[in-house]
Amino acid sequence: MSTRVEPRSTTVALDGEIVTPKSASKASRDRSWRLKVSIGQVVAILLILGVWQAISGNVIPDYLISSPTGVASDTFHLIQTRTMWKDILTTSQELVLGYAIGVVFGVLVGILMGSVKFLSGVFEPIIAGINGIPKIALAPLFLLWFGLGIWSKVAQASMIVFFVMYYNVYMGMLSISPMLVKLFQVMGANRGYVARKVVLPSLSVPIFAGLKACVPFAMIGVIVGEFIAADRGVGYFVLQATQQFDSAGLFSGIIIMVAMVLIGMRIVTFCQNRVLYWQKLGNDR
Repeated sequence: MSTRVEPRSTTVALDGEIVTPKSASKASRDRSWRLKVSIGQVVAILLILGVWQAISGNVIPDYLISSPTGVASDTFHLIQTRTMWKDILTTSQELVLGYAIGVVFGVLVGILMGSVKFLSGVFEPIIAGINGIPKIALAPLFLLWFGLGIWSKVAQASMIVFFVMYYNVYMGMLSISPMLVKLFQVMGANRGYVARKVVLPSLSVPIFAGLKACVPFAMIGVIVGEFIAADRGVGYFVLQATQQFDSAGLFSGIIIMVAMVLIGMRIVTFCQNRVLYWQKLGNDR
């Protein structure tokens, strides 16, 4: 009587990494899915550009929406000028400074409010009330305080970023299990060990979610500030193009803004993949 022995799963080397056939099959499916998504995105973009090109000048006047070819030509010429690069540099400085200041204070205040219940009870309604103020209404106030330079735009951006980061971190602190913290303390762990092994891992996901969400919000703050009062910057360029009915220049400025935001989000995603690599390892199992 013969018995059939099922072959055991063996490991194979893939790009220098030892993986099982199951994980290799999953990686193959993931690559196929990403390829399909990329093709779908390209097709959708080409379809939108084709419709835009078709209706420009035929259905809608050219001076209102320009055309993809006109915008591409205008953008190509703009990025070759020193004036535009000065505008990009100014907006980048305001964006980075506003983003960094808002993130730092948002994280610190969120951790503090989530750690001390008394402070949370006292200041949470006050912070919520301030957050209810339309941020654009504060732009003239920041202009009065900080003048026409970059710092009024930095203040506007950091104000918006602060609340996004604060609420992400604060809610992350509230989601930490008190029983888990007490368990570590009963086992003799000090505060530093609990912070490294419990608090930081629990906050890593909401922090990076906030970091990614803050990039476009910081750009909104900067552009609003440049719309109110500025003599340089991408927002100032867009405002000038609007006043001159230069639709191609307007769309070119918007494209540059979007590119800056995408670069910022890409940087955050790169850092997230390096810091939260353990998430990917867990999902691949």
